[in-house]
Amino acid sequence: MMNKRTLIMALAASTAAAATMPAAHAERYFSDNSISVLMGGDFKVDTNDWPQTNKDYGLTTYTVEHVSGYSWGGLFFFMDRDQGDDNFRATYSEFSPKFYVAKFDDSIIKTVNLAFTVESGSTSSGFSQDNYLYGVGADLAIPGMNYASATWYYCKNDNDVENDHQITLTYGASWGNAALEGYIDYSTGADDHKASFNFNPQLTYNLGPMLGYDNKVKVGVEVSSWHNKYGTEFDEDTVSAIIKVHL
Repeated sequence: MMNKRTLIMALAASTAAAATMPAAHAERYFSDNSISVLMGGDFKVDTNDWPQTNKDYGLTTYTVEHVSGYSWGGLFFFMDRDQGDDNFRATYSEFSPKFYVAKFDDSIIKTVNLAFTVESGSTSSGFSQDNYLYGVGADLAIPGMNYASATWYYCKNDNDVENDHQITLTYGASWGNAALEGYIDYSTGADDHKASFNFNPQLTYNLGPMLGYDNKVKVGVEVSSWHNKYGTEFDEDTVSAIIKVHL
């Protein structure tokens, strides 16, 4: 179902190594937390009858998110709680640490990273799945972009779903209070599921200054263009409203 463990031992070893670094080598550069609400319609596949149906349905998603950067690497985590039509409910999360293996100055490649992701999901129909991804990635210095990265993963999938590969691109740029951020996932698929492509940008505007709030309050839209969603034959193209409050 989800694109995103062998991994556990590598992750534990890497985490232990990072924990034993001297304090001078474990500096935190930044940390950001947010909560958001996403509301839209015309979503596909995630009904209680999945995968037998291909129904358009409305969905509200509540998300908590954390991102932080350190001298050793970085951490990204989010958890979604979905509430949809026909009493559909789902919970999905990703836990994604990365560890620097090389850094470069004055180069389009800023760092080379060991990258890991644990994906966990469950639905009100009783379906659940945990997937484990590990690979290598690079943070990129692209003019005009606040951040950009490219990562290749080997995906160890749950529930007897064949393993596959995934390429993930992330990006973010801003112009004053306006911002464009998002990701692209391409999964190679396997004999028992199709290759999929997910393009997921957000275009937002920060109302924080207007509201007198010290942090960001973003409002805008999110586009989901997902070909062969979850490796099925179904495509999804939808636009949703989003509000995201940084804490």
